[in-house]
Amino acid sequence: MRVKVKSNAHEREFVITGAFTAADEDAFFDVFLQVRRQSEPQMTFNLAQCPVMDTAAMGMLLLACREAADKNLVRVIRGASDSLTKQMKACGFEKFYFFQ
Repeated sequence: MRVKVKSNAHEREFVITGAFTAADEDAFFDVFLQVRRQSEPQMTFNLAQCPVMDTAAMGMLLLACREAADKNLVRVIRGASDSLTKQMKACGFEKFYFFQ
């Protein structure tokens, strides 16, 4: 997994490229710290270039969600494939994130 950050006054977008798995925990910790410090009102994970995600990665997204919710940020999943969207919604992610 690689992460590119795009930011504007409205949102901070984390563009995830490549498979997102348990092996990415250290890399994701930086994302978590950025969410903790962010001033933009919306946190977005762009998964358009993420072909697969395991359950550990989904757990990392839930931790980021909790941090963002504590800051009252809007939480968005953008561009996920149909299969990833189905996987996340089967786990109840629509309760925590808006899907675009």
